Amino acid sequence: MAKVKVAVLFGGQSKDYSVSLQSAYSVITTLAEENYEVIPIGITRAGRWLYYPGNYESIPDGSWVNDSDCCPAIISPDAVHHGTIKFIDGDGLALQRIDVIFSLLHGKFGECGRIQSLCKLAGIPFLGSNPESSSATLDKATTHMMLDEAGIKTVKYFCVERSDMPDIDTIIEKQADKINYPLFVKASSCSSSIGYNVAFDQNELKSALKIAFSHHHKAIVEEALTGRNLSCCVYENEGLVTASCVGESVCLNSTIDDLSKYIADTANFTCPADISPEMTEKIRDRAKRAFRVMDCQGFAIVDFLLSDNELYCTNVSSVPGFTEESVMNRLMSADGISYSDMLNIMLNNALESKA
Repeated sequence: MAKVKVAVLFGGQSKDYSVSLQSAYSVITTLAEENYEVIPIGITRAGRWLYYPGNYESIPDGSWVNDSDCCPAIISPDAVHHGTIKFIDGDGLALQRIDVIFSLLHGKFGECGRIQSLCKLAGIPFLGSNPESSSATLDKATTHMMLDEAGIKTVKYFCVERSDMPDIDTIIEKQADKINYPLFVKASSCSSSIGYNVAFDQNELKSALKIAFSHHHKAIVEEALTGRNLSCCVYENEGLVTASCVGESVCLNSTIDDLSKYIADTANFTCPADISPEMTEKIRDRAKRAFRVMDCQGFAIVDFLLSDNELYCTNVSSVPGFTEESVMNRLMSADGISYSDMLNIMLNNALESKA
């Protein structure tokens, strides 16, 4: 039986470049031991696409880019090609047919629907959500609006455009009675950690907005509630949408009085979370609803905040981390699904649903 040809995309131009390398290493080394033919395609920080035939051990530390055997390669948008074009020795071209694309590009260009649109144009099945839902889940403002419209509670928020800055004092005053400090300020269509700050007063809010606008033209301002951070993985398997058990991220510093410590401190992830069976089922049900509302496909991590007995949906990630230590694998492992089985489920689903 012929092996399934899997093009694994990694790297990219976002600030999540190094995260992508870790995911790629875990995925590639696992698939290489299964019934797959892996075609690694790395994208440098400068945006150059390269077929990488070298030692997989050079991927995590980024030294893969120095391999002399790398050659330029792109996904052909021509659906007849159904694969990649390699540029050999400057003049020659080689077509390689691909069965499925596994994109591990995080953040900019990886989660916003652009790479997914390229896969659509090429007519090649790919893991994860379609372009429209990928764009919607990455954009925090859109996620808020869609979840709120569906009756899935989110924290209080408002949006600000870069062009609003000349009138920012007026905008803040209008929101003063609706939302309380401290406030989280985030670049709207970026990874959660990009352009992310906390503000305790109006001056800090304006400064935080300027930082967010350096990453995206739109910023989202959210009420900074404290509570328990809970996560659930929703995934499709043989046509069924399944919700995993619930896990909890416990920050080593849970207060919001020192921004640098609040953001820098890592979290301990426990799975399953120490919550009641009733709350577990409530979160699993709401996670599946959020998955459908955002029109996700394949898989997603849905995050929640439990604050003063109120449950808020805080994030839907359609391109989560894929290392063996990632939240998604931790959640599915707790349900008895191994890392390699998880990858097989995701690949089979992509091949079946997008064929």
